Amino acid sequence: MAEAMARESEEYVEGVKKVLFPAIFGVVAGILSFLLTEPASGDGLLIAMILIIVQRYVYPLIHLNISAKDFLYISFITVFSWFIAFTLLLNA
Repeated sequence: MAEAMARESEEYVEGVKKVLFPAIFGVVAGILSFLLTEPASGDGLLIAMILIIVQRYVYPLIHLNISAKDFLYISFITVFSWFIAFTLLLNA
């Protein structure tokens, strides 16, 4: 019983990390896109893509195993967070 609770707790923490880190990377990409690119150019999305690739190498460093399905989910969360942050900064 205790092992099951510990395993569920570990899975919960891993799930939170898989949501929180891409959201943070997306906001950072949005801020960098706002500061480094022109709003009319499409270079802001390039910064988001670069940070998605960087995440692929950061996750093993923090001992977080990701599958291909998880990577697609992480990519979506990052791009979505980038879009929200970049849009809010452009409208400020």
